[in-house]
Order: sequence, then C-alpha cells, then structure tokens
Amino acid sequence: MHKAYANRENGKKGGRPKYNANIRASIPEIELVILTPAQYSSLIQKYGYKLLNKALNILEYWLKSSPEGEKYRGKNNYAHFRSDGWVINSAKRSLT
Repeated sequence: MHKAYANRENGKKGGRPKYNANIRASIPEIELVILTPAQYSSLIQKYGYKLLNKALNILEYWLKSSPEGEKYRGKNNYAHFRSDGWVINSAKRSLT
C-alpha cells in the first residue's frame, strides 16, 4: 500500500495543493478574489474572458457583502470556479 506524505506541493496527506496567497494574478477591479497567474490563465482558456470576468465580479461581490463569504477572504478561490458551481452558473444566467 502506498503511503501518502504531506508536503507543500501536494497538500496535507496528498490532498489538494496548497497555494500561496501572496502569489496572485493582478486582475483589474478585483480585490478579494485570489487566483494564481496560472489558474487565471487556465480559467480564461476554459470559460473565455467575458464569462470569467462576469464570474469574478459575482464572486467579488459575494465575498464583500456576504457574511458567509468572510471565511473565504484571503484564501485562494480557484475552487469556486467549477463548471457546475454556483459562480459559473450565475454568470451564465446573467449573460443570457
């Protein structure tokens, strides 16, 4: 049986990778959403600039205004951009 080990690259016991919140993409008009440059470029390739920009604005507003969003401030927000997640679905609905 393969034993998992923890390190910075693969997260705790081989789980999700840990991302440094200090390494972040510079996105105009977005203050609270944290993505690495590689994550940001992969999201642009996946969703396109228009849909991603709308999704970023939706998530930014939620992080600013929602008490539930408080626990996600200052952390990497890449997980919010799942293709079946609420952020992308809200952006798709608002663009149509």
